[in-house]
Amino acid sequence: MATAPTTLQHPPGTNQNPSTLSKARDSIKFLVDPKTGPQPHHLRTRALLRSLRYFTIFAFWRLIRYAKYALVGAAVAAISGTAIGSVVSGTAFLIAPTGVLGGAGVGVLWAIGKFGWRRARARYEGGRAREGRGDARADERDDAREGEGKGDVVIKAPRADPW
Repeated sequence: MATAPTTLQHPPGTNQNPSTLSKARDSIKFLVDPKTGPQPHHLRTRALLRSLRYFTIFAFWRLIRYAKYALVGAAVAAISGTAIGSVVSGTAFLIAPTGVLGGAGVGVLWAIGKFGWRRARARYEGGRAREGRGDARADERDDAREGEGKGDVVIKAPRADPW
């Protein structure tokens, strides 16, 4: 069980003015873990060290993020230089279009393709969708006749789009 952090206290009979080296050592302990390390006497020093800790952690993880971006970029550049890159070079625009207008254009093309895929699927799925379009009662009657002899409930598979 960790105890609450305490301010720097010196045992009786020792020098009450700690050396610069001991202050620095205690500040580094506080910087590494503010909860368990000894706290500096001054609030301003504690606030500065805590802010420095948060900034250092932020900068470290930001560097890791940029290193990952650089690694992915290097992998893409390496693949683009091979035969695979020459074969699929046109797909780069679809994966990462340039600019706002390029992104909007690819988005519109994607939506049109998705709409067309659904229409074609409904057309080829056919039969039931076109038969009962106008008469709801006849459609219900047909459904009731289908399930009479079987006793089983027909479960239709969910729509499977490639998107």
